[in-house]
Amino acid sequence: AEDAEYPPLLREAPDSPPVLYVRGTLPSPDQLLVALVGTRRPTMYGRRATTMLIDGLVSRGAVTVSGLARGIDTMVHRETLERDGTTVAVLAAGLDAIYPAENLGLARRILDRGALVSEHPPGVRLRRENFLRRNRVMSGLSKGTVVIEAGERSGALATARFALDQNREVFALPGSVFSPESRGTNGLIQSGEAKLVQCATDILAEFGIE
Repeated sequence: AEDAEYPPLLREAPDSPPVLYVRGTLPSPDQLLVALVGTRRPTMYGRRATTMLIDGLVSRGAVTVSGLARGIDTMVHRETLERDGTTVAVLAAGLDAIYPAENLGLARRILDRGALVSEHPPGVRLRRENFLRRNRVMSGLSKGTVVIEAGERSGALATARFALDQNREVFALPGSVFSPESRGTNGLIQSGEAKLVQCATDILAEFGIE
């Protein structure tokens, strides 16, 4: 964490990893990094909203951060790359253990326009508890965390909790009261822990980008 290239925002976060392994190129400290997370089983509404938010964020130069998991995470990285944006994927294992395997090609594309990051050295395989710890790195790298769709027990909610502990902004996409995938996001808004997001401007305005 003493290295000059260690992300300064992450260094400020409590419980930040002492060592960060990186492949690719980390964004510069003056760029706005926004984490976007959500369910592995997004609805059509969640997919459309992800595309809309990424479109607005990337067009204003924001860098997206996510966890390379199935569902929303994969969409975040893919949609960012399709718009020639920069994206950072935080892995739950060593950088030589891409999971899920079907995202190996996506991981290679991320290296051209961003970075793969892990607190684990090469050779460390996936362990369940590391997924939870990975979430604090995603939120720690980012000025704000956006939860797009999340059930009541979703790991995306853990990322939001880490962001709150790190004194970062938390945003959530409201959803239907009939959708199980929106119970977590609606709960964050109802409790006052997250700002309601209807478009990318709602996120950017919090950081002074009009």
